[in-house]
This record gives sequence, structure tokens and C-alpha cells, in this order.
Amino acid sequence: MASASSADTKRQIFMILTKKHSLKLKTEAIKYLEAVVSSLPREELADALNYIAVSYIKQQDSGQQLVDQPTLAAVVESMFRKASLTNALESAAAAPDTSSAGTIDELSAYLEVVDAFAVPKWRYRSDGRMFVRCTETPKLLAPAREKAAAYRDRFELVRERMLRNEAFRSSSFARRDDYLEIMPIKNLQGHKPGTYLLFGMLTQIVEGKYHLEDPDALIELELPADPTKNIARGTGLFTLNCLVLIEGVYTDDRTFRVRTLGMPLPETRAKSVAASGVDVDFFGAGLKGDDVVVVEHVERSMEDAMFVIVSDVFLDQPRLRKLFAGFSDEGVVRPLAFVLIGSFVSTPYIFDGASAAAYKDCWNGLADLLSDFRDLAQTSHFIFVPGPNDPWNANILPRPGLSRFFTERLRNRCPRAVFASNPCRIKYCTQEIVVFREDLANRMRRNAIVAHLPEVPVEQHLVATILDQAHLSPLPISVRPTYWAYDHAMRVFPQPHLLILADRYDAYAVDYEGCKAVNPGSFPNQEYGFMVYWPATRTCEASIVPAE
Repeated sequence: MASASSADTKRQIFMILTKKHSLKLKTEAIKYLEAVVSSLPREELADALNYIAVSYIKQQDSGQQLVDQPTLAAVVESMFRKASLTNALESAAAAPDTSSAGTIDELSAYLEVVDAFAVPKWRYRSDGRMFVRCTETPKLLAPAREKAAAYRDRFELVRERMLRNEAFRSSSFARRDDYLEIMPIKNLQGHKPGTYLLFGMLTQIVEGKYHLEDPDALIELELPADPTKNIARGTGLFTLNCLVLIEGVYTDDRTFRVRTLGMPLPETRAKSVAASGVDVDFFGAGLKGDDVVVVEHVERSMEDAMFVIVSDVFLDQPRLRKLFAGFSDEGVVRPLAFVLIGSFVSTPYIFDGASAAAYKDCWNGLADLLSDFRDLAQTSHFIFVPGPNDPWNANILPRPGLSRFFTERLRNRCPRAVFASNPCRIKYCTQEIVVFREDLANRMRRNAIVAHLPEVPVEQHLVATILDQAHLSPLPISVRPTYWAYDHAMRVFPQPHLLILADRYDAYAVDYEGCKAVNPGSFPNQEYGFMVYWPATRTCEASIVPAE
């Protein structure tokens, strides 16, 4: 098969990239593209150029229409890298004895850790029913208006998600009893006493009295002396600042007597993505121009790829040698990544010279330990997420990663070490993973205004609350401080594929609306237990380090 002539190639570039896809190429970009496709047969030229154009458009989420050579080269090289990995996977299937080091090297192109402070901020515009990206850089010491904006954005996001549910969607031919209708709180003033359904945030404006608040109004709630007997409630831990659905009676005293209390209705990830649009990147890992079919093939084919998840990795009470030794044995597949979550010391860090030296010694000790497992240290990724006992910032969420001052030696010994924020996000192939270290189970139960249903396990209440609220910490700022301007980094919308809620509570794995939520438990306090996650099958297994 003959290659296309230079003139024919230029004509095809113009017809496909410029006329069909509205891309304007600079001169150097045209020359680069000519060189790339010069060896292709004439019959394959059009398909190749169309694929390059589609990949470029998908990768450039800014809508850039003027194509320069460096940006185009990055897209093309990414395509070649994915094709190379596909060939490598086919070769690996034919040669099962291939070492895992080379496979992990290839898979590293599909693994990305996203810092909480790099998560893009999107604001829902109810008038246009669309998400708009905020271009202003958030500030840690944000003005007071950011606090109100954070609550308003959270309210709008959850309300819009909930109203997409079939239970709230009316039609021209539907009877009134066939769907639910939410009454805005401000509209109650013009209505007679009766039964209504409200949606808003639980607040406490006056001590001893609870209120329901939306962006326009608030109303006092009447809760019975024993809510466990007189209020029907769904699964969840109902704390102040939670968004809730309340069914009850509007009284002559202009209060609202609560009869039923429930969480906002959830939504699967697929429905959220379809409603938001594929060009809206909530996660922060960037919208890649990769062929989805290729990436899914990679994800399914790499059945041995695994994440080892360990929480409360106390470096001053080491038990890690046996863990690393187990994954270093001959014939054992190396983990793609170790997700090592703090706290990294058993006692809270004290801001003095002695504590700083001791803390640094702990990290130097880990670096020396990993030097004994050189293959593991050079091959696997190590993702470190700080916990409550770790320095260096105030106890405010999100927390930045650990300082290089403490971890310099480890960074030099482990080239794939990442010191992430808390929370942080991990993108692997098509999967999105959220990691959060917080003792949520007990804190949420302590601050609940009504007791949870005893017949439902606590972990199911917790997971349902986090995902229904679409927020990792739906507690008042007075209970769990957060940076107002970075409240968006605490959202879990759309639902991730895997949610890691590292907690001192008992280990668990819960499936909820298509999201798998896991807690590996406290490594030293629960028989040195940890979790192993296999992305290919999206399964999780609890494991322990055997006794000496």
C-alpha cells in the first residue's frame, strides 16, 4: 500500500482537522503532523487524522482551537504510549513469567495523585442548569463571604442531584400523589397549617432549638422529647450542617413539627456524570484524550495490579518490615501502590525541637528499612497521607502533605514516593479513588441530634451519610474546622469508584449505590490488619501481618 503524497497529506489535514473539527494549526504543527503520518498508507490516513483530532479536543478542556506544535506533540506521544502499553499487555499475556517491575513502569502512566489544593472548583448555576469553573485562586484565609458561598454551593449541588430522581420528577399527566414536591421554606408563610415536605440544612440558630435553613429562609423545628420513638428516620447519622429531607406539619405557631427525617436521595456515578457532562472535571486529574476502550482494556487486563492500604502506620512502633517482606518474596507480584495513611507516630506531635528530631528520625528509619527492599522501593508507588498526630499545619481540613524537611531521605530512596494531602485523590485508569483520614464514625455519632437506627450497622450509616451529603465532613465548622475556600475539595461528587475512609473504627467494606467504601482499620490496634484492593475486579480483601 502506497503512502500519501505531501500535497495529499496537507489537504487531508486541512479537511479533517480544520474543516471538520474547527482546529487551526500553526505552521510548525502542520509540519510535525506531516512527519508523524508520512509513513501511513493512504487508506489509513483519514482515520488516523480524525483520531488525533478527537484526542486533541478531549484533552484540551480549555477549548483551545489554535493548535501549536508542543501541545499537539504531547497528545500524539500520549497516544503512542497507550498503544505501546496495549502491545505490552498482549505480550505479557503470552509470557506469564514477565517481571512485575516492567508492568508497573508501564502502568505508572495511568496512575496520578491529586492534591486537595489542586482540585478544580466548580459552581452550579441554577439559572443556566450548568456547572461553571471558578478561575479565581482560593485563599486559605478567605473572606467571610466564602463561608456562605460554600454552604450555598453544597445546597445547590445536592438539591439538583436529588431533583433528578424519579420520585421528584413530575409530568403533565402525573397525578399529584405520583411524585414528591419540596416546599421552599419561605413559601410556608403564605400557606395554611398542614403537611409539607421541606429540604434544607439542619442548624441551631438559638441554643436548645433546632432549625431548618435554605438559602432564602429558615424555620424552627419541633422535635419530640424522644425522637427515637416518634420520628420515622432513614439510614444516616443526622448532625448539624447535614442537608436533610423533612416531612412534617406546619403549625399555627409557624414552627415545623417533624414526623419523618431522611437524607437526600443518592445518585449513581453514571447518572451524575451524564447530567454534569463529560467535559466537567470535578476530580482534578485532567480530562485525558486517551481512547477509553484502550484504558478499560488496560484496567481489566492487569488482574494482578493491586493497592495495599494501611492506616495508622506508626513509625515509632514498627511492624512494617514483615509487611514489606511479604510483598518482596520471590514469585509475589509487587503492589502497584502502597497507600500508607497516618498518623505516622503514636502520640501527637509537639512543636518543639525534640519532637521534630524524633519525628524526622522515624522517617529516616523508614527510608533505611525500604533500602533493605530495594526492588520494592524502586518499583512500587508509595502514597503517604497525613493523620491527626502529624505536623505541620493547624488542625483544619484539608491538610497539606508532610514537609520535605522530615522526609528528604525517604524521597531520595523511593523515587515514586508521593506525600499527598488529606484528603487526596488517586486516578488509576478509569477509576477515581478518594482517600480521607479522619475518625469519622465516633465523631459523627457523638454529634448526631437523633439516634441512628440500631438495626443498621454503624458503617452503613456513615457511608450513606458521606455519599448522600456528597461531602467528606458534613459537620459544623465549630466541630471540624475546614478552609471555607477549599470546601469543594471535600466534596464527593460524582461518587468515586473507591472511597477510603481511614478510621480507628473497626475495618469494613461497604457497597453503596455503586461506590465501594472501605476502612482498613488501625494497623497497630487491629491485629496489624490492612486492605488490598484489586482495580481489575473492583474487589477488596482484608489481610493481616502474621505474628512474629
